[in-house]
Amino acid sequence: MSEYPAWRVSGLTAISEGESVKSDHKLLYVPGPIEVNEDVRQVCARPMIGHRTNDFRKLYASIKPGLKKLLYTENAVMVSTSSGSGLMEAAMRNLVRERVLNCVNGAFSQKWYDIAIACGKSAEKLEVEAGKAIKPDMLDAKLSGGGFDAVCVTHNETSTGVMNDLLELSGVMKKYPDVMFLVDSISSMAGAKIEVDRFGIDMCIGSSQKAFGLPPGISFASVSERALKKAEGIKGRGSYFDLVDFKKSYDKDETPSTPAVSFMYGLDYQLKKFLAEGLDARWDRHKRLARTTHAWVKKMGFQLFAEPGYESVTVSCVVDAPGADLKKMQEMMGEKGFAVDKGYTKLNEKLVAAGKKPTFRIPHMGDMTDEELSELLSAFEEVFGNL
Repeated sequence: MSEYPAWRVSGLTAISEGESVKSDHKLLYVPGPIEVNEDVRQVCARPMIGHRTNDFRKLYASIKPGLKKLLYTENAVMVSTSSGSGLMEAAMRNLVRERVLNCVNGAFSQKWYDIAIACGKSAEKLEVEAGKAIKPDMLDAKLSGGGFDAVCVTHNETSTGVMNDLLELSGVMKKYPDVMFLVDSISSMAGAKIEVDRFGIDMCIGSSQKAFGLPPGISFASVSERALKKAEGIKGRGSYFDLVDFKKSYDKDETPSTPAVSFMYGLDYQLKKFLAEGLDARWDRHKRLARTTHAWVKKMGFQLFAEPGYESVTVSCVVDAPGADLKKMQEMMGEKGFAVDKGYTKLNEKLVAAGKKPTFRIPHMGDMTDEELSELLSAFEEVFGNL
């Protein structure tokens, strides 16, 4: 199971031939889902197995150590057949009894607040303007008043390319040991080093379709022992996302309900690739890709939208200084074979309404190589030169 030898399954040849005939596929360079490499797609096409069999238990048992190593944790890291948003709701239903503080610095961190309200929690915001990061003193000032069950932070705000500093924020959280520390790392997990145990994160959530380089459909969460203990005493945890049930199944190398087995094959394969690359080398590669992108942005006369010192290592949000037609840019990149982003719509609408320049985003995550990024940036450069 773990070696993934060369193999073929019935129908795979037909799929490959069909794709070779179909020439309109564009390389997917948006902030997620990202392009899934051929080797990963083939692994995901392995023959199906029953999810209550020893074969599946062996698969899940193979996945567990890799996820723990990836997150530098001894906590259980459980797999859910859902988007990351599902596990954000799980965090809210299982770990917030009444009142929660939601750190908001963009559209995706706003989702924490929206989920809290939808789950009937008493929610409060710590909000900064788009492009800015959440700072430790801001968090400390809010928590000093007491009364919060949990704090929700988005590590990497995908809409703006801002990466909040978890190490800085964890120093504040350690002053408030009764407050759960809940982190959405959906667009950073597997692309940035996240030391879950060192940072004291109670629930750290990721998704398959971003830096993992997998198709969308599964998500992951490390859950601390104290979080599980708290969940046991909370009513109304729901059914599908009951973390107590998740842990009972996890301990048996199972999932509470039918999982996306195909993507778990892919996850097992990718984790082994990550470890073969070396985690430090993986973090360094993502930093290098980000530096290359930032240098290109400067060369082109553009600007990064993110506050200096808090730039994401997985996605860059670029201010289109000349004010080019970003929709036309997207169309022209499509003609070159690249499906790219023309900016987060809601953010750009607000910027334009305020008389400011819109943004577009460049992802640099997952299995992307230096050569692939160079090809993408060269295509951007040619297109912007002709707009």
